[in-house]
Amino acid sequence: MTKQEFINRVLLIMNEASMADPSGNMFIGADTAQMDRQIEGSFVDGWRRCVKVMPRLWFENKTFKSALLTPDLTQGTGYVELPTDFYLLSSFKMKGWQKPVQEASIVNELVSDIQSNEYTRGSEIRPICVIDLEEIEGEIKNVLRYYSLKKGADSHEVEQAIYVPVAKPLKEIDATEELKLSDQVIEPLAYITASTVFTMHEKSDIAQALDARAVEMFPGLQSMKGKVITNKQ
Repeated sequence: MTKQEFINRVLLIMNEASMADPSGNMFIGADTAQMDRQIEGSFVDGWRRCVKVMPRLWFENKTFKSALLTPDLTQGTGYVELPTDFYLLSSFKMKGWQKPVQEASIVNELVSDIQSNEYTRGSEIRPICVIDLEEIEGEIKNVLRYYSLKKGADSHEVEQAIYVPVAKPLKEIDATEELKLSDQVIEPLAYITASTVFTMHEKSDIAQALDARAVEMFPGLQSMKGKVITNKQ
C-alpha cells in the first residue's frame, strides 16, 4: 500500500466513525490538507505500537551483516555497530552458534554482571545479545554485544544480522511510495492512526471505539486509554 492509499483509508475510517457519532460528522468536508498533515503526524506513534507486538516479518527488515565487527578473541565475545535507523532486532547469529538470537535487551547493571562472568554468560548453545554504547573512532555509537563463542578462536564471523528500521515519518515519504508493511498490519494501524487524530480533536469516545477495533484485529495491541503517547523510542 502506498502512502496516499493509506491516508485515504484512514480518512474513510474517520468519516465512517463521524457519521456514527451523534455529535455530528465533523470530518466530512473538512480541510483535506489539514487532515492529511494530522494523519502524517500520527503514523509513527501507531507504527511503534504495532511493531512491539506484531511479528517483525510483517514490517520492513534490513541487514547489518556487513557492519563493523570488533571481536575479543581471547574472551570469545565482541560487538557489532548498529545502523543509525535501528529499532528492533529480528535475528542475529554468529557463525558457530547453534541458534540465532531474536531479542536483544538494553544493557543494565544486572545484565552486565551476568554477561561479564564467563560461567553465566551466553554460550554457543544459548547465545545472548545486548544493546550497549561504545566509543568508536571518537564517537559514541549503539552496538550489539554478543555472548559468546569459544575463547581463542582465530576469527569471529557474523552469519546473519537482520533488524527492523525505525519508520520514517509520512511527511518524508512520497505519495506513491510503498509503506513496506504487510497487509496484516495496514488495517489495525489505520484504525490506530484514526484514533490518534480523533484524540487530538478531543473526540475521546470515537477514539476509544476505534482503538478497541484495532485491538480486536490484533489482541496483542495495548490500549492507549489513559496513556500519554510520545515520539520517544
